[in-house]
Amino acid sequence: MRIATATVLAVIAAVIANVLLRALAVAAFDIPQPEFEELNLRPVIVSTLGGVIAAGLVYALIARLARDPVRPFLIVAAAALLLSLIAPLTIDDPDADAAAVGTLIAMHVVAAAISVPILIRRA
Repeated sequence: MRIATATVLAVIAAVIANVLLRALAVAAFDIPQPEFEELNLRPVIVSTLGGVIAAGLVYALIARLARDPVRPFLIVAAAALLLSLIAPLTIDDPDADAAAVGTLIAMHVVAAAISVPILIRRA
């Protein structure tokens, strides 16, 4: 139950942070909306939600299999973060300038930076 609660807390915090980051980036970098679909509000929320829930499920699985789940989870989380960066780095969209891609990368990092410590400390 503690992992589920930690996952919900991580989801809420990461979604709020990424929605705020998105709003700031769209305004500051004049990223075209809704043309650049990856930074529309719905994909940002759904992607963050999915990624953090997946992290919670992975932590639950590792906690079930390992005596001390923190180190293995940190390794898996770091690998998953690196792999997740492939998507923004390979976007084939004429509206995907450096600011848009950088914002997407920052969102991946923010979601991980929020969810991993919450899962480790609260679960």
